[in-house]
Amino acid sequence: ILYGQVQSWTPNLVTGPLKQTPPNKLTEVFWGYINCLPTTAAAIILGTVPAFRICNQPEMIGWLVAIIVTFAIIFAINSSIHSFLVVKYAKADKVSVSVGFYYMSNAFGRLFGTIGSGVLYTYVGTYMGPHAGNDVTLGFIACFIAGTLCSFAAATITYFIRDDDGGLMCGNLVCVKNAEAEEEKDEAGDVEMPQN
Repeated sequence: ILYGQVQSWTPNLVTGPLKQTPPNKLTEVFWGYINCLPTTAAAIILGTVPAFRICNQPEMIGWLVAIIVTFAIIFAINSSIHSFLVVKYAKADKVSVSVGFYYMSNAFGRLFGTIGSGVLYTYVGTYMGPHAGNDVTLGFIACFIAGTLCSFAAATITYFIRDDDGGLMCGNLVCVKNAEAEEEKDEAGDVEMPQN
């Protein structure tokens, strides 16, 4: 429920104030790369914070909850942008097919991610004996690294979609100029002005 609420707040509380509404591919690339930050931080934290080496459970739980909540918020923002772009890029007579394909791909990705992370979690790490299994901290780190690589790949692939309209703003900061507005400005500059 909270995840869905963050999705519904995204246009008003995130992309709107950043002047990224309506979103385009550059908005998704931007947020896609931001999506890599919590998983990268998680891999670093799990590998360096002493609580994970000495199994200080309250501290471990605190770190994991903070990481997962941060990731969930950023992922919900991404999901809101995806939902808009799927409809935007769909052909007018194929919206339901495009949305259905999006959700089918989403489900396949979750299945692949669940199986892949299960394999990584189970088999990565030092074998600790028949009763302890493998070192799960290394399994967690492998899962977070795999998640980071998948998010990075998705954001990079998204860059190649043909949709540069609108550029990319971050509040009043222009990150990428609006190509369409620049062309219109250039065309207006080519018009000869009457002389007095």
